Amino acid sequence: MNTTSNRSDSNVDVGSDQATILLVDDDPINLQVLYETLADQGHRLFIARSGEDALRIARQVRPEVILLDIMMPGMDGYDTCIQLKADNETYDAAVIFLTALTDTKEKVHGLSLGAVDFITKPFDNEEIIARVNRHLQLYRKQMALHAEIERLTSQVEAKALPESKARTAWLGSLIESGENDRLEFKSTIRWNLKTDKPDKGIEIAWLKSIVAFLNSEGGVLLVGIDDTGDIVGIDHDKLENEDRYLLYVNNKIQQHIGLEHARSIRFNLEPIGGAKVLVVECVPTSSPVFLREGKNESFFIRVGPGTRKLSISEVLAYVTARQSKTL
Repeated sequence: MNTTSNRSDSNVDVGSDQATILLVDDDPINLQVLYETLADQGHRLFIARSGEDALRIARQVRPEVILLDIMMPGMDGYDTCIQLKADNETYDAAVIFLTALTDTKEKVHGLSLGAVDFITKPFDNEEIIARVNRHLQLYRKQMALHAEIERLTSQVEAKALPESKARTAWLGSLIESGENDRLEFKSTIRWNLKTDKPDKGIEIAWLKSIVAFLNSEGGVLLVGIDDTGDIVGIDHDKLENEDRYLLYVNNKIQQHIGLEHARSIRFNLEPIGGAKVLVVECVPTSSPVFLREGKNESFFIRVGPGTRKLSISEVLAYVTARQSKTL
């Protein structure tokens, strides 16, 4: 079994059937079953016997899929997943937990840490292959989508001046169309205009909308637009300047949504109607996205022009159905 790699680049060959997969379990029998099951699929397989080894090897080989045991001595699977998702080199890998646990709360907790699925012990070989293939397809679709977005962004930046008028017209048409399942307006990101004070509820509200867009069909959040569609700009949030404003937005997204989903969120300040508004464009993710508030984690989706919070049982059903629909 391979434990090292000569892979030197971070690009994913979405046209190749061969995947790079990391198997993590402290039980050698489990590792043997996983390895023998996937070896015939033509993938490049790497193994780790602990969370610490998994982090080291993952940084070296940049796996597309990681099969990660939850119950391990020392650093368990949950802590390993947290560190994988906090690392720029490994955060976009599709993590599938290996577990004998059947409790719904435990599964939702795993999803909230950034995992995409579970494989239950004792293993079924056909299930292993099916789940790995499903999430490999989803992962590669997501990477291809990100590459296309980057390509289009580069084209726009190369002809920024000609495109600026079209961009302004696009924003104007969005505002005129009104809120819907793919578009939402917020007046501010932290300031309560009625009490003239910072408001934690308002700060969380726009983040809920982003999470809901990511978990649904994507969408656009416009901040600096009130509920009636009037342009109010960003000055009401009383941040020192535009750089401070964007830094605040970036920090809140990383704190409450996570670095692993940053590639699916694009935001910037753009001029319209003599003011600046925050434009947040969200691409739907292949993995579930949770809003983190301290120790609490919540899952939101878009329902019409609003945002809905799902219960624990609804989350599992929704994630399973959405992944099946994506393939």
